Amino acid sequence: MAEVEPQQIGPYAITALLRKSSTSTFYRGKQRKKDLLIQWLDAPLTSSEARDAFLMRAKQLNKLKDRKIINTLDANFAGEHAYLVMEYVQGQPLQELLTGAPHPAQEVRRYLSPIAEALQYAHVHHTLHGKLHPGSILVDERNNALLTDFTLTEPGTLPSLDEEARAVPYMAPEHLDGQPTAASDQYSLAVIVYELLCGRRPYDATQRTQLRQQQEQLALPELHAFNAELSPELEQVIRQALSFKPEERFPHVQAFADNYLHVLMGIPLKPVKVASTRSRSATRQSPEKPTNGLAALPSEKLSKPEESVKRPRGTLPDKEALRLSVLSPEKDQEEAERVAAKPLPRKSTLTLVPERSAREDSQVLTAESGPGSQASRNGQETPPAKAQPSASPSSARLQAMVVADLGQGGILSRSLPGYEERSAQIEMATLVARSLTQNVPAITEASTGTGKSLAYLVPVVRSGKVAIVSTANKALQEQLFYKDIPFVQRYIKPFEAALVKGVNNYICIDRLEDERVGMQFYAKNVEFQRLLRTVADPDSGFNGDFETLGFQLPKDVRGRIATDSDQCAWSKCNFFSQCYVRLMREQAQMAQVIVVNHTLLLLDAALDGFLLPERDVVILDEAHHLEEEATRSFTITISPTQIQTLLAQRMLKDHSTPSLQDEVQRIAQNTWLRLEQIADLSYKGRTNLEEPLEEGLRLSSAIADLADSLRKQRPKDLPEKEGQLYDKLLKRTQNLSENLRVVFSVSQTNKFVYFVDRIEGAGARGGFTLQASAAPLDVTNWLKERLFNKCNVICTSATLATIGPDPANPTEKGPNFAYFRSRIGLDPAERNDVIERILPLTFDYEKNALLYLPRHLPAPTYGSGSEGYMKAIAREMYSLVKASRGRAFLLFSSRRMLEYAYALMAPHLSDFPLLKQGEMTRLELTRRFREEKGSILFGLKSFWEGVDIAGEALSLVVIDKLPFDPPDDPVHEARVALMKAAGENWFGTYVLPQAVLRLKQGLGRLLRTREDRGVMAILDTRLHTKGYGKLVLNALPPAQRTTSLKDVEAFFAEDHP
Repeated sequence: MAEVEPQQIGPYAITALLRKSSTSTFYRGKQRKKDLLIQWLDAPLTSSEARDAFLMRAKQLNKLKDRKIINTLDANFAGEHAYLVMEYVQGQPLQELLTGAPHPAQEVRRYLSPIAEALQYAHVHHTLHGKLHPGSILVDERNNALLTDFTLTEPGTLPSLDEEARAVPYMAPEHLDGQPTAASDQYSLAVIVYELLCGRRPYDATQRTQLRQQQEQLALPELHAFNAELSPELEQVIRQALSFKPEERFPHVQAFADNYLHVLMGIPLKPVKVASTRSRSATRQSPEKPTNGLAALPSEKLSKPEESVKRPRGTLPDKEALRLSVLSPEKDQEEAERVAAKPLPRKSTLTLVPERSAREDSQVLTAESGPGSQASRNGQETPPAKAQPSASPSSARLQAMVVADLGQGGILSRSLPGYEERSAQIEMATLVARSLTQNVPAITEASTGTGKSLAYLVPVVRSGKVAIVSTANKALQEQLFYKDIPFVQRYIKPFEAALVKGVNNYICIDRLEDERVGMQFYAKNVEFQRLLRTVADPDSGFNGDFETLGFQLPKDVRGRIATDSDQCAWSKCNFFSQCYVRLMREQAQMAQVIVVNHTLLLLDAALDGFLLPERDVVILDEAHHLEEEATRSFTITISPTQIQTLLAQRMLKDHSTPSLQDEVQRIAQNTWLRLEQIADLSYKGRTNLEEPLEEGLRLSSAIADLADSLRKQRPKDLPEKEGQLYDKLLKRTQNLSENLRVVFSVSQTNKFVYFVDRIEGAGARGGFTLQASAAPLDVTNWLKERLFNKCNVICTSATLATIGPDPANPTEKGPNFAYFRSRIGLDPAERNDVIERILPLTFDYEKNALLYLPRHLPAPTYGSGSEGYMKAIAREMYSLVKASRGRAFLLFSSRRMLEYAYALMAPHLSDFPLLKQGEMTRLELTRRFREEKGSILFGLKSFWEGVDIAGEALSLVVIDKLPFDPPDDPVHEARVALMKAAGENWFGTYVLPQAVLRLKQGLGRLLRTREDRGVMAILDTRLHTKGYGKLVLNALPPAQRTTSLKDVEAFFAEDHP
């Protein structure tokens, strides 16, 4: 390095010289206020072999995304010199804590456990450390140990570019011989532990040859000679990790740390003799062509619930690694006895094996697959192999573990005063455990109060499997991530979790910088200035998610700085290293539990798993939404905004023919004028599109010509970033043309239903606009092929079972899952391996609830003659809310009925706070209902589910009529028509079961805790007059039932006698 220190290395400003080693100089650098650590290799790399080896190793290190490993961010060359860029962490090397005095064993554990876990993570990602010593362990300001300073060339493949003399005293014998393996890192870590415990290393040599001689000729000094506090069991653990032969050490570094911990915890250790055979790495490599020894690692197929090793997925079973694994008394007892009884060669060691506790399990991390990768994931084209549904030892053990966790006397009951076990929760948890270990789907209906989240999180965490948990919406995502998951992490076991949302939920730093430079909002908007300060503050902890800002941004500001996939240059972006979306995806790659919503999960499925990490299981919470979400996600919709947004793109204006742009604008106007002429919207807001729309097809052709113009006029000298954005614009234009053709051709009426609907508030001045759509009629095959055939899926909700025939059990008349399974692609005729369970109700409905079913009201009527019916319903609701003293949800099947009832009742309810959906946000309505005593809420579909009002604030839920889909709903109408044409029982197998599910959702708003009491009322006399009425009633909660209003009044009088 030159005498004058550089001020800049690549794009990084140098702020301080930190230290020099024999091969490198370390600088503190900065980029956009972010501190960085830059390692500069002093020796030039002149050969292409050395340069390639450096870049390959840097790429390998960049893929290590573990919180206990300091991240490698970038690598490049400045002239002939290579440099590596890492995150900067304030702290001190462990070397500075080595004072020559012994450290207590408990204190040493603080450093051993995280470093062993970090090494294990690196090993399963096929990466050795290569020069582990106390200087390569950083202790940060919070006393957390972090792993850093990996060797910069693949160990054993080339002469090291950065070998340090201070690493030599910690090397294993085979490492000194030039054949390092994963066991070599374990040995080096054991030397560090020995030095911490004893105040000295086991051997004092510092040169390679002398150290190698000492290791082979001298006995390992006894630890208790230097630290009398150490137990014989702990000394034996250290001695095994320091065995001369790598095959006589622990099978992996995590087992070393686990055994150390078990000794400190007082868990009895069971000696198991292990034959001193040659290791896989020793037998497979030759001196002429050394390897890194990673083949000796246990593979993923060996992962068991009681192990704590992290392993990569997708590798084949390794029988020898299994034989060397830490065995538990409960697992494979015959194998343990066989190995123990086997005669040993003259040189052998004792492997210390703990009696396994129920808290121990494996934790599998995902293998890195970069977010920009275009490759399909291996194995996703065929369904996973289905295990036979037998109670294998691992299945029984996992079930026992979750029962111990959730039951009385378990860890939760010992940790939480007043904890009560829930039998339904334990039953669900054991069902999930069976599904996980047997790799078969499961469907479970668990009512409110079961504790569904814990019932699936605990077995997932205990099993070590990687799970994607999908919820119905972002609000439920955040509840799971910020409330339920931290609870499990605190009381059951620490594990990595990630919250993943669509990219438009995150700030784009590139777009933010454009706005800051352009001063569009900076000078006049206080929130924008506050945002800039938050993003620039490295200590803010901000992750880029708008919802975590802590303050609201104006809608126009958010729209201009949100990440837009169509305008994202991804890895070509100047801010890629700081990109919030990239960081979110990397966090997801490290996580065991990834929380998403159904929309993102389905988009990932459509892209063959491109968006989300590989997973062992998908858990669908609120699974009753799956068909609806799939239909919505794959509906093709065209709006005027899409056309105008495309035409506003700068690149399109600059690089396509202006006359074509004008033609698209003109044809688009004609298209929507024509839609207004043919659409009979009236109060329904929608109409079917039954014939091809010529204007729309002309618009498709015009935009196709525009795309062709873009392709032909593409500049040849575009910078990388601009070139990527240009290609995205071209693809976006082509896709819009194709979508227009699909929607306006109306050519696949057996697959799609075509319709036009009105969107309020979307017009130029807050009026309305029209949009045309093509919605899929059947999503079952798609879900089967893209979701259920790709990996194991567990479905749960409070409402999945409904009425209707069950082909699997034709004699059974009660609620079943036949309707749900038929709508999502799990047809019982094709999948007979699905585990099903309707769990018992948690709350005492017979004691705490009354179901009011009046007979005297008129039957529902529609159209011009319905006023008398609506008036009767409004009067009945008035009588009910007077009896309940407010505290009521009035749930309506149509906006028209809601408005009529509100207008009729409001003048007579001045003593009660009245809340009407549409006058404020759903969140504000819910908040005010909780806070304002005696509130009455008039609500529509969105209040039928997902609202949790516990206690006396809600004591009455009234439903105006059975929630059948409107017969003129385009998708519903088309699906019914197809079933009629096929001669199917469309009402009994589709319409009625769907209505019952919605009815159960609405009634489920009432009882939210064990102490809640209240009345449910259904004002639909068809329950008494139609043949299906008894079937519907049998599917409802077993509350007391009455047809008398006086019984309702008496029920409420009990609360206030």
